[in-house]
Amino acid sequence: METQTRSNPPHRASWYSQPIVWLGIAVFAASLAGSIWLMVVGARYDDARIPTSHQVFGVPAQQAPRPSPP
Repeated sequence: METQTRSNPPHRASWYSQPIVWLGIAVFAASLAGSIWLMVVGARYDDARIPTSHQVFGVPAQQAPRPSPP
């Protein structure tokens, strides 16, 4: 077995030995967990109706009445 000396440093080019990779994985996992958490929390509560009788941002706030059949 060969011992490591200054002339023979350990191999540091592996992806798992790079701290920036672990930081990227942590940021990605945190953003994914946060997105899932926001979806779960948002699904618990219904949206409150806005009492308006006009268009909001160009979109009708209420459903248009259906035409009567001929």
